[in-house]
Amino acid sequence: MASIRHFTTEQFSDGTTIDGNRLERAVQDLENYINNVPDGDFANRWLQSQVVLKYLPWTAAADTAFASYILPIAGGYNPFPYMPIYNSGNASLMNSYRAKGNRLDYQTPFTSSGLYGTHQVAWTTGLSTGRDPVIIDAVDAILASYTKDYVNPYVYDSAPPTNRIAGNPIDNIHLQITMDSSFNPNIQISNSVLWHKYNFDASSYFVQGSGTGAVTFSSDMSPAIDTGALTGMGNGFSTTLHIKDSNLRIPVPPFSRLRFSLILPDDGLAPWGAKPWQTMIPTMTLTLLERLQSD
Repeated sequence: MASIRHFTTEQFSDGTTIDGNRLERAVQDLENYINNVPDGDFANRWLQSQVVLKYLPWTAAADTAFASYILPIAGGYNPFPYMPIYNSGNASLMNSYRAKGNRLDYQTPFTSSGLYGTHQVAWTTGLSTGRDPVIIDAVDAILASYTKDYVNPYVYDSAPPTNRIAGNPIDNIHLQITMDSSFNPNIQISNSVLWHKYNFDASSYFVQGSGTGAVTFSSDMSPAIDTGALTGMGNGFSTTLHIKDSNLRIPVPPFSRLRFSLILPDDGLAPWGAKPWQTMIPTMTLTLLERLQSD
């Protein structure tokens, strides 16, 4: 504590009198302070918690195999958990948007016909905080592309979007953390954007495979492994993005509802194509700091 003025209005310095009454008042102020120390005067300890989101996307073969069992989107594919960034079908919807500030500069404005394959898709997960504040400390997003079913070089091809150059790394991924409005929690245009990463060059986050060569799979078991189905998998992940932001220090009030979103282009252009969710295996990790409780 730098000064006694933090807990008392009494002042003791050269040129002032010191008597028993003033000392008594100062000691009483100190006693009152010690009996009820304000939260801001504690050196709080924070514990790290991590929320990990991961799933294995549908493959093209799975789309075909299960098309008769699960209602697919027109065109015979299953995009879930990705949803169109714009709720289509009715321009008068109160909650038309799943996010805001995400439209890419080469895309036309959203319309009521915003179906899959027109703009962007989002994988969004809602998280609720408890009775105590938390701090958003870090975000990790790993987009792993495989050598067989999940292929994505993360570069533009010979027909890139407007204002992009063929062969350059992509810059059209959005990562976003928002907090719902306490007054209109389900209306996304009323939310608060806490963190938004966009327009970044993917080459800064490349994780290249080591090129260890193919793996010989053993067949010394019964039934034998179908090594034909494993062809191409020996090299593991060939190109992967690891997008990481640390020391964010974003405070979140108690009883808040957060939304953690990965937003991808869905305009049919390479490298995402018509099914961007099938070009990589995503893992997203949100690191939170929670105050250590004494009760």
